[in-house]
Amino acid sequence: MKISSMIFLCFCLLIGCRHHEDIKHTSHKSNQSPANVKHDNPNLDENKGSQSTHQPQTKVIVQQIVSLASTGHVMNNPFAAHQSTITEVKKDWGEPDKVDQVGNGYYATYSKKFGVFGYTREGQIYDVRSNDPSIQNLTLADIKKVMGNPTSTTSIQSDKIYIYNLNKLYQLKWIIPTATNKVDHISVYSQVEPPTISESYILSIKGTSKNLSASAWDSMQKWRQSILTFPKNYPYDVFVNGPNKKRVALTFDDGPDRINTPKIIAALKQENVKGTFFFIGQKVQQNPDIVKSAFDNGNVIGSHSYLHHELTKESAEDIRQDLNQSSEAIRKILGKSPALLRPPYGDTDAKVINIAKEQHYKVIIWSLDTLDWSQKEQAHIQKNIFDNVRNGDIILMHSDDDKTETAKTVPMIIKELKRRGFEIVDVATLLNTNPYQ
Repeated sequence: MKISSMIFLCFCLLIGCRHHEDIKHTSHKSNQSPANVKHDNPNLDENKGSQSTHQPQTKVIVQQIVSLASTGHVMNNPFAAHQSTITEVKKDWGEPDKVDQVGNGYYATYSKKFGVFGYTREGQIYDVRSNDPSIQNLTLADIKKVMGNPTSTTSIQSDKIYIYNLNKLYQLKWIIPTATNKVDHISVYSQVEPPTISESYILSIKGTSKNLSASAWDSMQKWRQSILTFPKNYPYDVFVNGPNKKRVALTFDDGPDRINTPKIIAALKQENVKGTFFFIGQKVQQNPDIVKSAFDNGNVIGSHSYLHHELTKESAEDIRQDLNQSSEAIRKILGKSPALLRPPYGDTDAKVINIAKEQHYKVIIWSLDTLDWSQKEQAHIQKNIFDNVRNGDIILMHSDDDKTETAKTVPMIIKELKRRGFEIVDVATLLNTNPYQ
């Protein structure tokens, strides 16, 4: 939820936005028209009267800030825009020193932590700010040496705001008072709506198999009921389905292999749709070229753990090590780490979720199970989808080496879903979240 510049300007005029001891509560959109931007005398140098620190660490500090901001973070702060909630902040940091209402949102100040959080009425954080002393000797010249010219520039009262669009999700704003020509604080601002699913639209999990025993089917039904508590209790962290729009996501677990994963990649490319592959870390290391091919064709690569163990039965330290190994295996190939995690077997509990959050993952389950591992015939896979598909479904299939029938039926599934008017997208697009860290 963004705060319009006009509402915010009125707020500033009423209470003032210069707080020498706190971060100023400002919020600006990057698409302001030139008429709304205050320009200094063009004959004057914006940096006149200030000198770059030219310290050896200056470039490194700016690079660190940019790297963190591209994932929604600021220095010395574990919480992220678009990913964290104010409830999580309060749980770890306690109550804020003060809370100001700005338009339809709120800003909570933690002076001793050098942080401010802008958040919605629902508690989702969309703006993370820092006035950490380590950044306050930086000048515009220091910033430009690393980032080049800003995407846009604006002014409010005696502050200049230099805005950089880092990616589809985040802006990095540098706020520099004209009185000092040095950075006062930074803002990492989410450019899109939070990835939340209304509790009223959490889908039940569909899909059957005649090959399951009565006890196995009963166990699966109990799991399906229990798993639905997690997106209700962790609405920003765990997802069974997407919003109530005529969109679905095709997801493929347990790869990469050298037989069926390439066929599925080719089918997706042929039909001009993007899928999501939750790859096992060990197999990623064995088949790096397949991973690269999936990524280069526009598909999203998520983590399916490194060893494919039931994570709920592992110790916290073993879970951390496993997820780190999987993330590193993918990062070495793609140059970035995944931000989407599908736990093996969908096996999830509070311990797994909290460790996933700690490592900046969204946990992705599914709402439509083809059970292509149990009853593998193409007709059965198609029936599970076509008899049950709903708006926002996350559809589970597999791409390991015995899923030949799955690979064969993917083109037919895509054609029929398109015929019914469904848009087929990757999970990150479905949930409006970042696929990578």
